[in-house]
Amino acid sequence: MLLFLSLAVLPVRAVSAAPDGWQEVVFEGRTDYRLEAGCWQSRARGSASGLARESAVDVTRTPYLHWQWRADQIADWPEVDERIKAGDDFQARVYVVKKGWLPWQTRAINYVWSRQAAPGTNWPNPFASQAVMVVVQGPGGAGRWQSVTRNVREDFRRFHGMDVDSVDAVAIMTDGDNTGTTVASCYRLPEFRASP
Repeated sequence: MLLFLSLAVLPVRAVSAAPDGWQEVVFEGRTDYRLEAGCWQSRARGSASGLARESAVDVTRTPYLHWQWRADQIADWPEVDERIKAGDDFQARVYVVKKGWLPWQTRAINYVWSRQAAPGTNWPNPFASQAVMVVVQGPGGAGRWQSVTRNVREDFRRFHGMDVDSVDAVAIMTDGDNTGTTVASCYRLPEFRASP
C-alpha cells in the first residue's frame, strides 16, 4: 500500500459521504466513512481508504493539530507485527503531509492508535521511508473518546529533521487490508490551532 505521500499525483475523487473539502483516497478496497452521531464513522473490511484534505496550513501560526477518535471495540487483530508490511493496519490514523518538489521529497507523519506499542514509540513506515509512524495511543482504550494534540512543526523537526513553515494535507484512515481485519473507529476531524 502506498501512503498519502503522493497526494499531488494520486487520483482522488469525491465521495458522497465525505466532509466538505475532503476527498477519498483509495489504496485497497474502500473503507466506509459516514457522518454518524456527530463523528465520522469508519468501517474497514479488509480494506484501506482514507479521507484527505489538501490545504496549505501555516504551522508557524497554528502548529497544534487536535483531534479525537473512539472505537466501541478493538478489532480482533492477528498476531503479526504492525511495524512490517503484513501488519501495517491500525484502528485509527491521522496523517500530516508536507509535499516536496518531487514525489520522493514528500514527507509524512502518521499518528497511529497502536495495538502493540506504547505512546511515544516510532518507526519508519514499512512501505515508504519518507513517512514515520508515531504512536499517540497504545493498546486498549475502547469505549471512550481519546483526545490527541500534537505540535506538528516540532514533530517534523524531530522525526524528519525539517523546519517546516507549512504543511499541505491532513488525512484520516482506518484500515485492515494487510491483515484482512474488520475494524471500525469514529473521528472528530483534525483541526489546526494556535495553542494546545
